[in-house]
Amino acid sequence: MSDETRETGQKPARATRLTLLCRGATAANRLSRLSCDEPLLARERERAERLAPLLPAVDAVFCAPETSARETAALLGLPPTIAEPLRDMDYGRWSGLALEDIAAQNPRDLQHWLSDPAAAPHGGESFEAARTRCTTWLDGRHAAGGHLLAITHATVLKLMLAHVLNAPLQAIWRTDVEPLGALTLTSNGQRWALRFFGSPLAFG
Repeated sequence: MSDETRETGQKPARATRLTLLCRGATAANRLSRLSCDEPLLARERERAERLAPLLPAVDAVFCAPETSARETAALLGLPPTIAEPLRDMDYGRWSGLALEDIAAQNPRDLQHWLSDPAAAPHGGESFEAARTRCTTWLDGRHAAGGHLLAITHATVLKLMLAHVLNAPLQAIWRTDVEPLGALTLTSNGQRWALRFFGSPLAFG
């Protein structure tokens, strides 16, 4: 029995582990476009079926509200709770466009967006706003306890990682997240830490 248990008569809170899973690929991934709300590519069914038995048992599943995230959860056989803060970035009028096309039409706006995390020249959401939204949700899970799974989008996953590592927002441009890629965080109740495994397939 720990000192904490003897002094308070209560069991210490369970540690929290959170696996962040990027939803499967969409046409935007294949065509290198900024994402929009669209379904998964047909080929993702087979990839999800291979991934499903590798996932650990979890105590709760959360999911972004977009079609691709919900379809990923369904293919993995996981009934989720929809979590609005896990939604994808809102790219405004640039949704579904390739950066090359944006550069040709609005080079100054694109440069502003790439260099200033507070900028939203597309009329959607800035990186700063998206970070606040998703990391507020993340930090609200410190005391959840057990193993949680959150199915979200590449940009949201990058923003959470930068937050955990206390890295500048520009670090997201140096981070690649593959569809159905995952990372796991652990919390001691006050801060998150990135947990690495010996094998890229070892989620548990």
